[in-house]
Amino acid sequence: MPGWSRSFLNPLLVTALEEGRTFEQWLDGRVPGIDYARITADQSTRSSILARGREPGTGVRHQHEENSEAAEEFGVAVVTFHEDNGIGATHPKVPRPSFDQAVHALHCRRTPEGFPVRALVATEHERIWRLPEDFRRLHRALTVTDDGLLIARRERVDIHSVDRSEIGRAGVEEVRRTGERIGRHVRRRALDGGTPGGRRRFGWLPPDPRSGRKINMRKDPAEWPVLREMVDAALEGRGWNAIARDLNSRGVRTASENPWSGATVRQALTNPVLCGYRFLHGELVTHPTTGVPVVGAWDAVATPDEWRALVEISRHNGARSGTRLTNGSRPPEAPPTPLRKYLFSGFLRCGAVKDGRTCLSRMGGCARPTPRVPDNAVYVCAAMDCGGTSRNVRAVDAHLVDVVNGLLLDRPAPPCAPRAGWEGEALLRQLTEELHLLSGASADPGSSAAVADLSGRIAGLEAARAEHLAAGTALRPHRDPGRWPAMSLTERRAAIADVIESVIVMPLPPGMSRRAPFDPQLLRVVPRQPSGR
Repeated sequence: MPGWSRSFLNPLLVTALEEGRTFEQWLDGRVPGIDYARITADQSTRSSILARGREPGTGVRHQHEENSEAAEEFGVAVVTFHEDNGIGATHPKVPRPSFDQAVHALHCRRTPEGFPVRALVATEHERIWRLPEDFRRLHRALTVTDDGLLIARRERVDIHSVDRSEIGRAGVEEVRRTGERIGRHVRRRALDGGTPGGRRRFGWLPPDPRSGRKINMRKDPAEWPVLREMVDAALEGRGWNAIARDLNSRGVRTASENPWSGATVRQALTNPVLCGYRFLHGELVTHPTTGVPVVGAWDAVATPDEWRALVEISRHNGARSGTRLTNGSRPPEAPPTPLRKYLFSGFLRCGAVKDGRTCLSRMGGCARPTPRVPDNAVYVCAAMDCGGTSRNVRAVDAHLVDVVNGLLLDRPAPPCAPRAGWEGEALLRQLTEELHLLSGASADPGSSAAVADLSGRIAGLEAARAEHLAAGTALRPHRDPGRWPAMSLTERRAAIADVIESVIVMPLPPGMSRRAPFDPQLLRVVPRQPSGR
């Protein structure tokens, strides 16, 4: 489950207004503010096991509860709640929509609904900013007037006197140091034979705080014999898919309660934890002096020789590295892997009919080199027991790209009209008038510094207005068909998602050869309704 962002008015304010009270009456002399909560990873979405005991959004809810208590202590009335759930703050390209909305409202000193705000409350400043640019944006917003207020760690932060460059660098250094500390801790635990942790793996028990048992340390009496059967079956020569079919027919599910596939069987059986070994950043964890592999303290279901044989089987079957040796982490020097390699992966749906039911499983691209076409690739159905539909990637892409561009031309996204009454207009006008009056007081020795300060605040507001208007009037780049040749894969897929819901790939008619010319009539496009975007 992906993260989400949302903002909403304080229900207490909404109730008061519905009862006929004015905003000023509800405010009752308090400072109007914003409650911001953010969490990098929502634990309830990490696996079905964790979701059983933790409601989605619990982390941000707890932060809101603490923020409300802090707001009451400092005389702040929370006008709006903002939250970014499951969204990190250490990568500049990861958007935080709710953070952006909160900063914009503070900069304008007014919410889109027209209510004044000038304070921000958060559990700690790390929840608000981690990068220098984020801090600079917040600093400009809170200091646009002298009455801005920041509450973090239940303390009032003097945002007007802090050194912006120093605190920005401190944020970056803290992120780096935190990463280093985590890395050292993980390595020390690995050398001590501690379990890699993470999600529960099939065959091992979940954690038990009462007894002190950690996750993936002790064998699950029900799943352990099945896991050993899987090891024996693979060593006897049974394929990954065959093992998965047998498990599914018996009603056995993965640790996440999902059906097995050949890929999940391979991942389970080539993981070095089977024999007590562990990989860290692509390398086997060994003793620093002897070089002997460290044997973990958890229960092992196979011997090291059996695990090496399973890895060799995987390599023999065509796996590039035999196994995902990094245990979920990539080597530091490894380049990032794109989430998608083929243009229409995920948009295509299998139209094969089996037992009276249309498959409709997602189809993804995979390489199928031939002696004549080394870079040949096909879209195939991802369902393990289907395999009834496949199409050449090059032919499908060529046809559907024309369809997508035609839909973009026929149904372009109209530019949004500029939002009337930008929230910061009144404040900008007020500061401009103050600057005009201050500029005329040239006899005042301190006027030069005051003029420079006020000019900086006005410049920040004008930049915020420009960004606001640009966001409302600009046509999204990926909606321009003329830019298609220059678009990245991500931009092209965004354009596809704007106009296409899915494409049903029908199987070849009986008697039709797989070598027959490509028939575009067997691709049935399901357009996305304009109101759905």
